Amino acid sequence: MNKVNLLNRRSVTLRRAGAESIREVVFGVEDGVVQNATLIAGMVGASLSAGIIVVAGVINAAAGVLSMSIGTYLSSKAERDVRMRTIAEGDSLADPGAASNGTSPVRAATVMAAAYACGAVVPVLPFLTQTLSTWTALLVAIVLTLLTLFALGFGKAALSGQSRWRSGLEMLVLASVAGVLGYLIGVVGRAVFDVDL
Repeated sequence: MNKVNLLNRRSVTLRRAGAESIREVVFGVEDGVVQNATLIAGMVGASLSAGIIVVAGVINAAAGVLSMSIGTYLSSKAERDVRMRTIAEGDSLADPGAASNGTSPVRAATVMAAAYACGAVVPVLPFLTQTLSTWTALLVAIVLTLLTLFALGFGKAALSGQSRWRSGLEMLVLASVAGVLGYLIGVVGRAVFDVDL
């Protein structure tokens, strides 16, 4: 087999793998990075220390990985089971080949866990250095989060054949709203509850 055919086969294999897992990758990375960035922004808004922010970020990331992977496993399994029952009952609208076309629940859960963990660690990284002030670490976390979101949208569009810049900007803008709201909630929470840790 020549190199061109081998490269073409690998390219098709990678696209198929990407197509099977794109939902979990996009959902997991976006949710992980936005949820932890929002939590961290709120904690900085409430004037909490970097140490507390790191511990809370790691706990939130671990809880998110468990929750999202279990939820993905259960929902993928339910979708597969309903599809198989529909086919078994002879539903004329069901695609007979559809029962084997879905991603396995274990694979979907594993991809979701890895994607969420990758996203959730991004906004925590600047706080791990312990050399940056909390505000500087937040600014670095925001930049890393925005770059991650843009790259995620850009990559998603590369697989789907859509406009890469538009997709990157769409992901960046929509997800950024949550971060701003998280910070504002932290500021209001500190004022209302007079939190000072």
